[in-house]
Amino acid sequence: MLRVTLGAACVAAFVFAGRTPVLAMPTFGEAYGVSCSQCHTAVPALNAYGRYVQRSQYAYMDAAVLKKVVPLWVGYQTNYDSQASAPDTHRLIFGNVAVHAVGLVGDNFSYHVQQWLQNDNQGGGLDTAWVSYNGLFKHNGYLEVGKLEVPAPSPYSMWLEIAPFNTPEVTVGEHTYQLDANRWGAKAGYLHGSLSAEAAYVGSDADLNGASDFVPGNGKALQYRAAFMRPKNPLEVGVYGTTGTFPISDGLTDRFSALAGYFQRDPTHGVPGVLFVYQTTHDSYPIAGATAPANGRGYILNAYQPIFKDKVVVGFRREMTDDGMGTINHYGNIDLTVQIARYLRLYTEVGLSGTNAGNGADRIGTPAWRAFVWWTMPVAKAKR
Repeated sequence: MLRVTLGAACVAAFVFAGRTPVLAMPTFGEAYGVSCSQCHTAVPALNAYGRYVQRSQYAYMDAAVLKKVVPLWVGYQTNYDSQASAPDTHRLIFGNVAVHAVGLVGDNFSYHVQQWLQNDNQGGGLDTAWVSYNGLFKHNGYLEVGKLEVPAPSPYSMWLEIAPFNTPEVTVGEHTYQLDANRWGAKAGYLHGSLSAEAAYVGSDADLNGASDFVPGNGKALQYRAAFMRPKNPLEVGVYGTTGTFPISDGLTDRFSALAGYFQRDPTHGVPGVLFVYQTTHDSYPIAGATAPANGRGYILNAYQPIFKDKVVVGFRREMTDDGMGTINHYGNIDLTVQIARYLRLYTEVGLSGTNAGNGADRIGTPAWRAFVWWTMPVAKAKR
């Protein structure tokens, strides 16, 4: 019953999420024909129902319903960034086109493939390519392989802001963490009652060549996440972390780890939604010639609120990263999202960053103005 209820209530909500570079699925919305607000509190940010469906690898959907639509959709995006730099030297970029294939095969398998036909005015790469077997533990567990999302809080892949999160991507010496990346590997998960847990062994984030060349340059990692959540409870509390190795330029190896706690609360009863993350990192040998390990930390504080009957969303984010080697970075942004039409949404953002390199001198960057328009459309209407 839970599988059917969640599928009917949540799936079509993904119809609006494709306006940002996330795993949004307008074909699901076309198949189910229900309101997006049932899965989203601030589109495309997922509410508790939506997160539950996402964590199931779409297993709570009905394959018979999804047969009403062709499992393909196309997305087009135009970007503007006032601080565009090489290799993307154009502030206004029109060339962003992606094709997605997504759906279910019977009751036990789901899949998602995203191929960029053009990305930042250049030839596109393979963003996502996974298949999941969802029949483990009486349909409460799954095993997934391919280029997949690493275990992490849902906002790392489904969010309403333009700027990526900096905390899960912090650079320590020569090693950049990829705690929110799509990487080649295998992932196992369990979702039942209040418990959501998953772990993945991952390597490269490259295109199709990364499937066979498992650990080029980026090393390898075991990443995990566990959380207490319910499909009708606006609060989610959890932890995520990683442990792995990374090759340093002098031929030695950095053994790294990260651990973070987080909570997310959907906006309810006029109180804004909030996401808070506190993360620690440890790198045993962060850079060639290092004489001591680096112990870093960082946090994310995000508040967001839908207004005007959820047609407009406002958000604010504050971040800090300390790499444990003397460099502290601060980030902030304010966002405004406007739903223009069913398949069209405008995103705008102003961001500001600053750095303290440990010498007592702060450097504040020039404000960055960003915007993009995202259009998504199923290739065919549903058969009613």
